[in-house]
This record gives sequence, structure tokens and C-alpha cells, in this order.
Amino acid sequence: MHDQSIKARKQIISILILLVLIVITILYYLKGYTLQDLQNALANANFAYLFGGFFMIIIFVICEAINIYLILKTLNHKIPFFRCFEYSSIGFYFSSITPSASGGQPAQIYYMKQDKIPMAASSITIFFIVYVYQIAMILIGFIMTLLRFSEALYFISKLRYLFIYGMIMNTGAIFIFFSLMYSKKLAPSIVAFILKVGNKLRLVKSIDETKNRFDKSLVSYHEKAMILKTHPLLFLKILLFSIIQMLALNSIPYLVYCSMGYRTKGILDMITCQSILTISVSAVPLPGAEGVTQGGFLQVFNAFFPSDMLTYAMLINRVISFYLPLLLSFILYIFIHIRTTKQSIRGDFLEGKQN
Repeated sequence: MHDQSIKARKQIISILILLVLIVITILYYLKGYTLQDLQNALANANFAYLFGGFFMIIIFVICEAINIYLILKTLNHKIPFFRCFEYSSIGFYFSSITPSASGGQPAQIYYMKQDKIPMAASSITIFFIVYVYQIAMILIGFIMTLLRFSEALYFISKLRYLFIYGMIMNTGAIFIFFSLMYSKKLAPSIVAFILKVGNKLRLVKSIDETKNRFDKSLVSYHEKAMILKTHPLLFLKILLFSIIQMLALNSIPYLVYCSMGYRTKGILDMITCQSILTISVSAVPLPGAEGVTQGGFLQVFNAFFPSDMLTYAMLINRVISFYLPLLLSFILYIFIHIRTTKQSIRGDFLEGKQN
């Protein structure tokens, strides 16, 4: 119960930090604009395109759900697809409210554990998805750069150091996740280091006993990793759905562009632009990369939107791709958490009766 209250407190703090960042960002970028101006911009927008943009985010979440379903099925855990959609939504919510999207994966693993999925299976599932997702992100950016070379160089020059930072962090993440999955030396070394630090901080009492428990889990974890390694077709399937994820996410600005009545620029140019921006801001250590994402949008998408409509386009794009899905995923998370808590209480009650 104490652990639950600590987790709830941390979550509330994360949400409050995100809300403060959102308010500061909106006040900063909408300085000099009135609410009436925003209403006029929305009144003239084509909502069919805006709905299409929101549908892209639904596709984004569904693709991750498909990936979770495929990997767990390969590991002989037959989970209903809607439950996988719940895991994906939980990941979206917690990734959005934590720096560098760091909270999404632990939350997904936690709720899989509540559904009796072993930690080794859930961990390798999530690590594999993140690993392939990073590859898809870089791959799409590379392909779009080849297709629109001069445009890509222009966008990169606008973001410069932010893009370099994003490339280093994302390629580094690919290497780390690959090593964690397939290296038999790296994971035990990391565990040993964490246990030593934990012991010095008096968080871990018995290093040997704790290490033995971890070693057993790591054996099972690497067994699961080897199963995935023997299914190369699975990698291609996960990569395909991850590419669809990235294309769905990166096409939203184009749909916002069309909703405002513009048609002169092509979809490939705008996907190239958003691909570069996605790589640049994905590892920013702020909840939802709030503030930096909007600033980056204004930096690169001024090549497409008129200056008097650029800020509105940025805000509409952010509502569709982040604020609205964040709210909906939070509502779904509340229902999932209530159900999980009830199941946990019922299980503890039945276990107590048996004893």
C-alpha cells in the first residue's frame, strides 16, 4: 500500500510538471495572439483532415499493440488483442508524462505482471519493441533524406545541435537495447553495478541473495531473447508495423496543413521535415519533450505555413498528436488501474481464505 502511494505521488508530480510546462509553452508561443484568433483559425479548418490526423495517432497506438501481441504470442503467451491495446495506451500515457519517455516501458511491464505475464517475457517484449522502434525512426529519417536530400539538409541545418543530440541518443539506444537482449555479459554487469550502488545506499541488504534472484530471471530473460532471435520473420513484422507507426506520426503535420486549405507542398516534403524533428526531440529529457517540440516545429515548418498561421498550425498539430491522445490514454489508464486493483484485492482475499 505504501509503494502504491509513493507511485501515485510520483505520477501526480510528473503530471503537474507536464501541466506547468504546457501552460508556460502555450503562454510563450501564443503571446500577442487572442483566443478569438485561435477560434477563427479553427472555424476555417477542415475537420475531416483533423480527424484524419487524430486517426493517425490511433494507428500509432494500434501498431504497438500488434507488436506486443505478436511477440507475446511467439513467447507462448496468448493475450487478447484489446489487452495489448491497453498496454500500448499505458505506454503512451506514461511515456508522455516522464522525461525522455522513460516511464512508459516500466509501466507496461508492471501491468503485464498484473496479468500473470512473467517479468522475463514482458521485459524482452518491451525491449524488443523499443529496439525496433528506434531502428524504424532512424530508417525513416534516412530514407526520407535520400528521397528529399536538399530539403532534409535544410531542416537539419535549422535544428543543428538538437538533431545531432537526437541521433547520438537514438543510435546509442539501439546499441544498448541490442546488447541487453543478446549479450550475456552486459545485463549481469549492469545488475551487479546497480546492486553495489544499492548496497552502499542501504537500499539492498543482501547482495548475494538478491543477485541470485536476478540471475534466475536473467537466465529466463536470455532464453526468451534466443527464442526471438530464431524468428527473423518476427523482426521483419515488428519492423513493418514500427515503420507504419512512424509514417502515421510523421504524416500528421501534412493533414493539419491540408485542413487549413493549403495544397502547394507535397506530403513527402512534410514527412521528411517531421522525421527530422521526431529524431531531434525524441530523447529530450522533458515530459513529452514539451516546449522543445513546439519550438522545433516553428523552426522547420515555417517552410510550409504562412508566418501568421504557423503558431496556430503548431498548436493544432500538438493537440492532435499529443494533448488529446494523452487525455484519452489517461482516462483508459484509470479504468485499467481500477480493474487491476480490484483483481489484486480479490486475489489477496482468496489467498488469505485458503491460508
